Amino acid sequence: MLISDGNENRGVAADEAEAYAALGVPIDVVPLRYEHGAEILVDQLSAPSAAKRDEVINLRLVVRSQVETAARLMLYRNDRLVDLDPATSRAASSIQLAVGPNRFTIPVKLPASGVHRFRAVIEPENPAADSIVLNNLGQAFTIVGEATRVLIVTDPAGYDSATDATSAIFLADALREGGGQCELVPLDELSSDPAALVDTSAIILSNVSAVALGTARQESLASYVRDQGGGLIVVGGDQAFSVGGYARTPLEEILPVETSRAKLKFLSLSMVIVIDRSGSMAGEKIAMAREAAIGSVELLSRLDCVGVVAFDSAAQWIVPLQPASNRAAITQRLAAIGSGGGTNMYPALEQALAALLGMNTNLKHIIVLTDGQSAPGAFETLAESCRGVGVTISSIAVGPDADRALLARIAQRSGGRMYIADSARPLPQIFARETVLASRSGLFERPFTPRLQPTVDDQVVVGLAGEIPPLRGHVVTAVKPLAHTPLVRPTEDGADPILAYWQVGLGRSVAFTSGLWPKWGSDWVAWSGFSKFWTQAVRYAARSGHAGDLEVETAVRDGNAHVTILAEHLPMRAQGSLVASGQVVGPDYSGAPLPLQRTAAGRYEAVFPLDAPGTYLLNMPYSFGTGAQRQTGVLRAGVVQSYSPEYRTLRHDETTLAEIARRTGGRVINLNNPEAVFESWSIRPVQVRRPFWEDLLHLALVLFLLDVAVRRIAVTPAEAAGRIRRIIQELAGRRTGTDSIATLGALRGAKERAHVGVGQPLEEPPGLPTAVAQQEPIDPGPADELSQALNGAETDKPVAARPTRQGRAPVSSEADYTSRLLRAKRRARGHDSDREDR
Repeated sequence: MLISDGNENRGVAADEAEAYAALGVPIDVVPLRYEHGAEILVDQLSAPSAAKRDEVINLRLVVRSQVETAARLMLYRNDRLVDLDPATSRAASSIQLAVGPNRFTIPVKLPASGVHRFRAVIEPENPAADSIVLNNLGQAFTIVGEATRVLIVTDPAGYDSATDATSAIFLADALREGGGQCELVPLDELSSDPAALVDTSAIILSNVSAVALGTARQESLASYVRDQGGGLIVVGGDQAFSVGGYARTPLEEILPVETSRAKLKFLSLSMVIVIDRSGSMAGEKIAMAREAAIGSVELLSRLDCVGVVAFDSAAQWIVPLQPASNRAAITQRLAAIGSGGGTNMYPALEQALAALLGMNTNLKHIIVLTDGQSAPGAFETLAESCRGVGVTISSIAVGPDADRALLARIAQRSGGRMYIADSARPLPQIFARETVLASRSGLFERPFTPRLQPTVDDQVVVGLAGEIPPLRGHVVTAVKPLAHTPLVRPTEDGADPILAYWQVGLGRSVAFTSGLWPKWGSDWVAWSGFSKFWTQAVRYAARSGHAGDLEVETAVRDGNAHVTILAEHLPMRAQGSLVASGQVVGPDYSGAPLPLQRTAAGRYEAVFPLDAPGTYLLNMPYSFGTGAQRQTGVLRAGVVQSYSPEYRTLRHDETTLAEIARRTGGRVINLNNPEAVFESWSIRPVQVRRPFWEDLLHLALVLFLLDVAVRRIAVTPAEAAGRIRRIIQELAGRRTGTDSIATLGALRGAKERAHVGVGQPLEEPPGLPTAVAQQEPIDPGPADELSQALNGAETDKPVAARPTRQGRAPVSSEADYTSRLLRAKRRARGHDSDREDR
């Protein structure tokens, strides 16, 4: 039974129905009928894949309408409204729509290099002329100029924004001195849209924490490096790497260094985590809080102690304050935290402070997390008491309902930090950052001189063999395998990386664990090699590639993207040697191979499905020519799926459903008559074919087991059949026929012999002595014979005469026979006949 509107945007369902028809399986269909009588939709917005600076390009817009109406057209470039009518200074342009497709050409000047994203929106003047708003949108983008831009990103909301800003300016001056171009960008202007980074050669994060970046920007940067071939440089400070919450984040995955728990053992720490488990924390919040707490425990060393207090209307110690080395038991207890009732935070903080006062560690810290308003309490007084005894409190406000003002006062008065999380997702990063900052184990703040060491790839430090100036601090990290570390700080157990870089996916990333130039690197800023060092670092990380005379064409048809690489302007010899590959980065930042195939000399084509609305970026490395004339580069383009193809269909397609039913012998059932599904005449037997070898294999296995059993148990077929027959008869409530016949025969023989012994004395055999002849005949022992008969024994031997006493006549009366028989019966029962006679 297939219930559908019949519209399909991928594949051909009628062709798939042939497989069911071959198996004799009918498909009944129920059409879901609908029709939008008045509808306006943007069918297509297209723009050139590439253009030159100050060039005027033409955007092509196709709008489909079912009614004749007036509408407004609004065009956005990089999320800014474009003035389409300069004479009237009106951003919206009035257009007239006719029934059917309406085509418009919009000229747009591109004043700067980079990525220009366009979004066209149609609004009908009469709302009744449109029923679906989601399909009134069209998107496209154009890449202008070469990707030569370098961004230096800083966080103006950092703890020491003045030092961070000065450090970023020093980096920018060094790059400009080396002939590079760069731009200082605040963190809030760094887009999480991967299309916005296409024109950027490299991005430098100058002392930016993972918490400030957020998950979306981290995933975008990871995709930018790994899938788009971009370059990323992370410069350290008191908000980067381990102290910036980089542990287990998408950002750390692409960096050549990682947080090392083995190296975080400088000062002992006692930390209590206070978690709100009220009813509003149920679901994702409490789950992420548990995960964050577990991650914090894993970052602590054996010298540290940790405890966890959960509170709702009352406080409860989930994990009493204990050494962090017992991670398995602590993790098990944390996993059992659930949600409860109200919110009363003060008793939990009070108990946490009381527990920390008895600990003998260098540092004492409290992390409190809540998403609501707490019952009243003397929080400010408690915070000042904590500061007086060396206990700091960092607060985390989750969601808009948290009392941010109160949490900020608690953190400020105790000397801690305050975090604002719009959702529960950044909690693990916040907890990781707080754990490392609280223990002060992620920073090494002592003067040292970095040491140059040989490496396979020395592009960044080439020509810097002279004296390296000293630094006054760096962030403690561990280098990953396969990463190059030409600059290190020697330690007792090895070396800490100062400079590390490697290739990751299509791009490269560089980690410089020092920074904060006014604080840690004033000697480096005054060093003559400072500009050369950073220029070479950017040159190593930045992506390069020139399209030359190659062109890229993209189109969207039937829910699929069509990509074509053209080399018509290349010489014929170069066209024949053109080699291209590609990768697609989807809206969810996931990468997939682009199936480019050579369809002619100098021509490659690919088709891939557009599974979800959004921007699909195409990165296509290429090469052509041989020897010294060989050229390589990367072509970049994109395809935009503005909305789901489902919103393009304005009525049901009953024809497709009817064809499916016809090919399979099914029926078209009306939705108003659902009981027709169960009509008996429509039910037909279905023949399903399956391989016969499986049955044969099962039979062979059973016979093999039987054969082994017969050989091992050594039972003949006749014995087995006899035993089975007797068992069946016993179960039927009667003994076997053979035993019954034998028993009856024995009883009859005993009776006959008894009669013979009583009434007809046996003749003496000839030749016997006279004494023997005069003896009484031997009694056959009726009791013995009866016992033998009852036991199933056969008595085929003649009955011998019992010897008689002298002068005693043989017994011949019927009464004497009866008494003898009774005595034999008593003897058979174990009675003493002589005693009874007496």
